[in-house]
Amino acid sequence: MIKNLQDFLAGLLFVALGIGFGWAASGHVLGSADNMGPGFVPLLLGLLLGMLGLLILFKALTFEALGSGRVRHWGLGSLWRVLGGLLWLALCSGPAQWPWVGAWFAHWPTFGLAVGVLGLVLSVMVGGERGGWNSQVWLWSLALAAVVCAVWVGPLGLDVPLWPRRPGT
Repeated sequence: MIKNLQDFLAGLLFVALGIGFGWAASGHVLGSADNMGPGFVPLLLGLLLGMLGLLILFKALTFEALGSGRVRHWGLGSLWRVLGGLLWLALCSGPAQWPWVGAWFAHWPTFGLAVGVLGLVLSVMVGGERGGWNSQVWLWSLALAAVVCAVWVGPLGLDVPLWPRRPGT
């Protein structure tokens, strides 16, 4: 019998994400601990996430929660804003970052990482429960966006354009 519905649903979500990470990692070379392949870390993260989900499921099935752990509010508005912001970030990274869609997006303009992260921050901030216009939250969000852009292009040296550019340039 489920004694805490919130923890039960969170545990199921973590187990599903762990299985997803493991499945995605299975398409890459794993390598070994001293010579890691591109699938090694996602597989480990998937295993850890799945184990965490199993622990949360165990807790949900064995321990009582105050208020029976009911889900009072699903927060679908916030979920859709975050997913929309992440989709915007993916679209801003340019068609070279998602080649599985084929040549259909070959002439899509690349807006760059800076515009993508700014759109993600705006989508999460606008329409929040408290209005989303808290100046401290804005400051921290923009500082985090600047750090992400700097690390992405600097030490990591990833091939994602930072600023907008036209296709073919």
